[in-house]
Amino acid sequence: MAIPFESFEVQSESPIDFASQNRNGMEMDALIAAHEMFPYFEMLNGPTYVTLVKDFWVRAEVYDVDAAKDEELKVVIKDPSLRGKTRKEMGLESFRQTEIRSAVMGIPITITEEVIAKACRVTATGRFIWNANRNHPLLDSYKGVVLKGNSSTKLVDIDGHHRMLLKFMTECFFQKGGGSDQPSVDHKLVLYFLAAYDKINLPKYLMHHLCWAVKEGIRCKRKQIPCGRLLSEIFTQGKLLETLRRNNLASDKTLITRIGKIINGKTLQNMKIIKKFSPNEKDLKESTAPTKLIKDFPPIYQERNHKVLAKLIADSVKESGITLDDETSKIPDDAPLQVRRKRTTTDAGSEATGAQTKKSKKDTSEASIHDNSSTPIPKRKRGKGESSSVDTQDTLAEAREERTKKMKAFKEKYETPDFVMTPKKAKEAQKQIEEMMAARKKEKAALKAARDAKLQSIGIDGSDKFYLEKLAEVKQIADFVEQFVVKEAEEMLEKIPEALEADASEAAPESASVA
Repeated sequence: MAIPFESFEVQSESPIDFASQNRNGMEMDALIAAHEMFPYFEMLNGPTYVTLVKDFWVRAEVYDVDAAKDEELKVVIKDPSLRGKTRKEMGLESFRQTEIRSAVMGIPITITEEVIAKACRVTATGRFIWNANRNHPLLDSYKGVVLKGNSSTKLVDIDGHHRMLLKFMTECFFQKGGGSDQPSVDHKLVLYFLAAYDKINLPKYLMHHLCWAVKEGIRCKRKQIPCGRLLSEIFTQGKLLETLRRNNLASDKTLITRIGKIINGKTLQNMKIIKKFSPNEKDLKESTAPTKLIKDFPPIYQERNHKVLAKLIADSVKESGITLDDETSKIPDDAPLQVRRKRTTTDAGSEATGAQTKKSKKDTSEASIHDNSSTPIPKRKRGKGESSSVDTQDTLAEAREERTKKMKAFKEKYETPDFVMTPKKAKEAQKQIEEMMAARKKEKAALKAARDAKLQSIGIDGSDKFYLEKLAEVKQIADFVEQFVVKEAEEMLEKIPEALEADASEAAPESASVA
């Protein structure tokens, strides 16, 4: 991603103290039990490892259907004879499911919906509707259940239980990154499902939200990283922290650990649902200890050889300038892990002279969210007499170096003894890629418009995922039958010459005898 590492903001989900809410007049147990979400909310009361989450996010990319097609397109551009071939014939792995791919400390990481479901301790079943339009029929149900039949009702005036469910959505499921406080059509349907005791497919919603946030980050439109606690739990259950500890790359001193703000009876008072909060000694306390490991947790990285993992980590350490911690072995296994980075010369000098810097408002707000890291030292400001030309030259030099690296990587990836990439060929390839992408986009839009028209003609809403999945299954069966018939016809056509030759050979002796 083009966004700098330091600019990302990790969002930690909020743990829920249902016992405190019960003691203050908000009974939510039956509703949460119907959605089978108690294990998920229990998991949220744990540490978020900010450094690891940022290290994962800065390299993250979504591998979905579109990415798989782009992968095939690159292969075809390199070898046009492979056009129309299967992924196996192209030398590519078959596409199975959407994945989020990245690397943490040099170790390749893959997150799937199955991994999220296991980390959340919930099943990947239930309602899931996305990209719904404003005319979706379930919006009438949302209006009747949540808004009590009055579409002009403001969200601050809805039932207290429904306001709390909306709070859960924005603080525990879909953390916002700015923008309007009004829920989207999709989020309104989620709120309706929650309020109507209709179980939602939470892992699928979270996977979709993470994929969306990754793509927005790649486009430099979002600096917030959602689901920081969930990602940290995946790193813990996937034994990534255990691997880092084994390689002396984790310590309790320098890993930035953060806890989400607990939603309890005090939250009810702040939201003006109740007038007075009654605290209790049994109220939920923040926990920084890692959770217990789950049996049969899906692997998030394939490599299991300790020597290979150590080599990957060592290469990452050498490249990023992270310092190995010799005191890691003294830390208990249940302690929060942290990653230590090297100090720069400027930082070391300022510390030696005892110089103190003012903390910005942003730093103060981050410290209030239980940030256990040391105070960051700001970059030195340019003096009055100093010119910015040096900075400009450094920036240009860095840009040239980055461009050279990209070109070198491109050549290593695509050049062969029979093919050498030149600037002219690169431009031609880029032009061909753009033309093919534009044609594919136009074809995709036309197919979608035709599909929507057919669906509307038979009375099916194009946003209903159930019917779309069924139609996809029917199309798959039809394609299979078509391929089978074509193959059978080809085999019959191949046998026709053989039959003609056999008839000719039989006819020859008969003609000879007649003669």
